[in-house]
Amino acid sequence: MLDSVDKIDTNRLAHYVASLQNTDGSFKGDYSGEVDTRFSYCAASTLHLLGRIDLIDRVKARDFVLRCWNSDGGFGGMPGAESHAAYVFTSVGTLKILSDLNLVNIAMLG
Repeated sequence: MLDSVDKIDTNRLAHYVASLQNTDGSFKGDYSGEVDTRFSYCAASTLHLLGRIDLIDRVKARDFVLRCWNSDGGFGGMPGAESHAAYVFTSVGTLKILSDLNLVNIAMLG
């Protein structure tokens, strides 16, 4: 698969990933409609790698992740969920891709 991106219909893939964004900025992770920041990270990183991050509502995507930020400085998978290291990774990664990491208090996060 190395150097085989040209064998993928990247336009179709990008539009499919973008279609998974919900009106609140989150992304569907599966057919059940489950959402959490893992799916936000997957969508943002995929679209960034394809050069098509413009297909999503970046502000809503950012705002969803920021609603998952907790008073202890960490992130939960969804608003109101307890902080968890994996969700910190996916949330920080998403915000970095969206160029919005500056909105987080890094000292508090640490």
